[in-house]
Amino acid sequence: MNNKEKREPVTMNVKEIRQEIRAAVSMGEQIVVFISHTRERIKGIAGHSNDPKRVKITTDEGPVWVPISNVESVSRVIRLRIEGTTEE
Repeated sequence: MNNKEKREPVTMNVKEIRQEIRAAVSMGEQIVVFISHTRERIKGIAGHSNDPKRVKITTDEGPVWVPISNVESVSRVIRLRIEGTTEE
């Protein structure tokens, strides 16, 4: 994809958003939440929230609670650990 091509946003339904967040919370993973109205991205560690209508994200600046109704999609950031030596 070159810089001139526009990428269509991926929209998830509420059930898919909740599933991704639950998986990220259980694995202690970082997520990127895309906000539908502002096109903003929030990156941080997925957290457990007692409020079923909001997502808790712990960012570098502190915790943020985002209404699920404002979330367009969630991406999980998965870190891979390479063990042993690699030959180049």
